[in-house]
Amino acid sequence: MIYSILIVSAAGFFSLFGVNWEAIDARIAEEYPAVQTIEGDVLLKQLQTAEQPAPQLVDVREQDEFAVSHLQGARNWQSATEIAQQLTDKTAPIVVYCSVGYRSAGVASELAAMGYTQVRNLRHSIFAWANTGKPMVNAQGATDKAHPFNLVWGSLLIEPLRQRTP
Repeated sequence: MIYSILIVSAAGFFSLFGVNWEAIDARIAEEYPAVQTIEGDVLLKQLQTAEQPAPQLVDVREQDEFAVSHLQGARNWQSATEIAQQLTDKTAPIVVYCSVGYRSAGVASELAAMGYTQVRNLRHSIFAWANTGKPMVNAQGATDKAHPFNLVWGSLLIEPLRQRTP
Protein backbone atom coordinates (compact mmCIF):
# COMPACT_ATOMS: atom_id res chain seq x y z
CA MET A 1 0.00 0.00 0.00
CA ILE A 2 1.32 3.40 -0.90
CA TYR A 3 0.79 6.34 1.42
CA SER A 4 1.22 9.89 0.33
CA ILE A 5 1.99 12.84 2.53
CA LEU A 6 0.12 16.03 1.96
CA ILE A 7 2.16 19.09 2.75
CA VAL A 8 0.21 22.30 3.01
CA SER A 9 1.20 25.84 3.78
CA ALA A 10 0.29 27.35 7.13
CA ALA A 11 -2.48 29.32 5.44
CA GLY A 12 -3.85 26.19 3.79
CA PHE A 13 -3.61 24.16 6.99
CA PHE A 14 -5.36 26.71 9.14
CA SER A 15 -8.07 27.40 6.56
CA LEU A 16 -8.95 23.70 6.72
CA PHE A 17 -9.60 24.09 10.44
CA GLY A 18 -11.70 27.25 10.46
CA VAL A 19 -9.13 30.02 10.40
CA ASN A 20 -10.22 31.88 7.32
CA TRP A 21 -12.04 35.10 6.56
CA GLU A 22 -15.44 33.40 6.32
CA ALA A 23 -15.05 31.81 9.76
CA ILE A 24 -13.92 35.10 11.27
CA ASP A 25 -16.85 36.97 9.72
CA ALA A 26 -19.27 34.33 11.02
CA ARG A 27 -17.83 34.48 14.53
CA ILE A 28 -17.99 38.27 14.62
CA ALA A 29 -21.56 38.25 13.28
CA GLU A 30 -22.58 35.73 15.92
CA GLU A 31 -20.88 37.41 18.89
CA TYR A 32 -21.27 41.06 17.87
CA PRO A 33 -24.30 41.22 15.55
CA ALA A 34 -24.93 44.94 16.06
CA VAL A 35 -21.38 46.05 15.22
CA GLN A 36 -21.21 48.03 12.00
CA THR A 37 -18.26 47.55 9.66
CA ILE A 38 -16.46 49.62 7.10
CA GLU A 39 -14.57 48.21 4.12
CA GLY A 40 -10.94 49.17 3.65
CA ASP A 41 -11.54 50.79 0.26
CA VAL A 42 -14.32 52.95 1.71
CA LEU A 43 -12.17 54.01 4.66
CA LEU A 44 -9.21 54.82 2.44
CA LYS A 45 -11.42 57.04 0.27
CA GLN A 46 -12.75 58.82 3.38
CA LEU A 47 -9.20 59.43 4.59
CA GLN A 48 -8.10 60.77 1.20
CA THR A 49 -11.00 63.18 0.67
CA ALA A 50 -12.17 66.18 2.63
CA GLU A 51 -15.86 65.61 1.81
CA GLN A 52 -16.66 64.62 5.38
CA PRO A 53 -14.80 64.63 8.67
CA ALA A 54 -12.26 61.84 8.77
CA PRO A 55 -12.96 59.29 11.47
CA GLN A 56 -10.67 58.92 14.46
CA LEU A 57 -8.68 55.75 13.83
CA VAL A 58 -8.11 53.54 16.86
CA ASP A 59 -5.77 50.54 16.73
CA VAL A 60 -6.73 48.22 19.59
CA ARG A 61 -3.75 45.88 19.16
CA GLU A 62 -0.93 45.54 21.66
CA GLN A 63 1.88 48.10 21.56
CA ASP A 64 4.38 45.72 19.93
CA GLU A 65 1.91 45.08 17.10
CA PHE A 66 1.24 48.81 16.70
CA ALA A 67 4.99 49.52 16.61
CA VAL A 68 5.44 47.33 13.52
CA SER A 69 2.77 49.24 11.58
CA HIS A 70 -0.51 51.07 11.85
CA LEU A 71 -2.73 53.33 9.81
CA GLN A 72 -1.51 56.92 9.52
CA GLY A 73 -2.96 59.00 12.34
CA ALA A 74 -4.22 56.02 14.36
CA ARG A 75 -4.11 56.10 18.13
CA ASN A 76 -3.18 52.96 20.08
CA TRP A 77 -5.77 52.39 22.78
CA GLN A 78 -6.66 48.77 23.61
CA SER A 79 -9.93 49.07 25.51
CA ALA A 80 -13.28 50.80 25.18
CA THR A 81 -12.69 52.41 28.58
CA GLU A 82 -9.37 53.88 27.43
CA ILE A 83 -10.97 55.13 24.20
CA ALA A 84 -13.87 56.70 26.12
CA GLN A 85 -11.42 58.54 28.37
CA GLN A 86 -9.72 60.06 25.32
CA LEU A 87 -12.66 60.56 22.93
CA THR A 88 -15.55 62.08 24.81
CA ASP A 89 -17.71 63.12 21.83
CA LYS A 90 -20.01 60.12 21.48
CA THR A 91 -21.24 61.29 18.06
CA ALA A 92 -17.82 61.62 16.41
CA PRO A 93 -16.94 59.00 13.78
CA ILE A 94 -14.56 56.32 15.07
CA VAL A 95 -13.05 53.38 13.22
CA VAL A 96 -11.48 50.64 15.32
CA TYR A 97 -9.25 47.90 13.99
CA CYS A 98 -6.95 45.09 15.11
CA SER A 99 -5.31 42.24 13.19
CA VAL A 100 -8.34 40.53 11.65
CA GLY A 101 -11.32 42.41 13.12
CA TYR A 102 -12.27 40.19 16.04
CA ARG A 103 -10.71 42.09 18.97
CA SER A 104 -11.84 45.40 17.50
CA ALA A 105 -15.40 44.10 17.06
CA GLY A 106 -15.51 43.49 20.80
CA VAL A 107 -14.25 47.00 21.50
CA ALA A 108 -16.73 48.48 19.00
CA SER A 109 -19.55 46.61 20.73
CA GLU A 110 -18.49 47.97 24.11
CA LEU A 111 -18.28 51.52 22.75
CA ALA A 112 -21.77 51.23 21.29
CA ALA A 113 -23.04 50.01 24.67
CA MET A 114 -21.45 53.15 26.19
CA GLY A 115 -23.50 55.33 23.83
CA TYR A 116 -21.06 55.93 20.96
CA THR A 117 -23.16 56.22 17.80
CA GLN A 118 -20.65 56.40 14.93
CA VAL A 119 -18.35 53.44 15.65
CA ARG A 120 -17.27 51.18 12.78
CA ASN A 121 -15.06 48.10 12.80
CA LEU A 122 -12.59 47.91 9.90
CA ARG A 123 -13.56 44.67 8.16
CA HIS A 124 -10.65 42.21 8.25
CA SER A 125 -8.64 45.01 9.85
CA ILE A 126 -4.95 45.61 9.24
CA PHE A 127 -4.27 42.20 7.68
CA ALA A 128 -6.62 42.88 4.75
CA TRP A 129 -5.39 46.48 4.64
CA ALA A 130 -1.78 45.25 4.31
CA ASN A 131 -2.66 42.38 1.95
CA THR A 132 -4.20 44.87 -0.48
CA GLY A 133 -1.22 47.25 -0.38
CA LYS A 134 -2.89 50.12 1.42
CA PRO A 135 -0.56 52.59 3.19
CA MET A 136 0.78 51.89 6.67
CA VAL A 137 3.34 53.62 8.82
CA ASN A 138 5.52 53.08 11.86
CA ALA A 139 7.87 55.35 13.81
CA GLN A 140 10.35 55.31 10.90
CA GLY A 141 7.80 56.20 8.21
CA ALA A 142 6.05 54.17 5.52
CA THR A 143 6.13 50.38 5.78
CA ASP A 144 4.52 47.39 4.12
CA LYS A 145 4.99 45.06 7.12
CA ALA A 146 2.39 44.03 9.68
CA HIS A 147 2.72 42.13 12.93
CA PRO A 148 1.27 38.62 12.42
CA PHE A 149 -0.09 38.40 16.02
CA ASN A 150 0.56 34.64 16.12
CA LEU A 151 1.09 31.70 13.78
CA VAL A 152 -2.61 30.93 13.44
CA TRP A 153 -3.92 34.43 12.72
CA GLY A 154 -0.73 35.34 10.86
CA SER A 155 -1.63 32.72 8.25
CA LEU A 156 -4.15 35.27 6.93
CA LEU A 157 -1.40 37.81 6.28
CA ILE A 158 0.64 37.41 3.09
CA GLU A 159 3.98 35.99 4.22
CA PRO A 160 6.33 38.70 2.87
CA LEU A 161 4.33 41.26 4.88
CA ARG A 162 4.83 39.54 8.26
CA GLN A 163 7.17 41.13 10.80
CA ARG A 164 7.18 40.37 14.52
CA THR A 165 9.31 43.26 15.79
CA PRO A 166 9.87 46.79 14.51
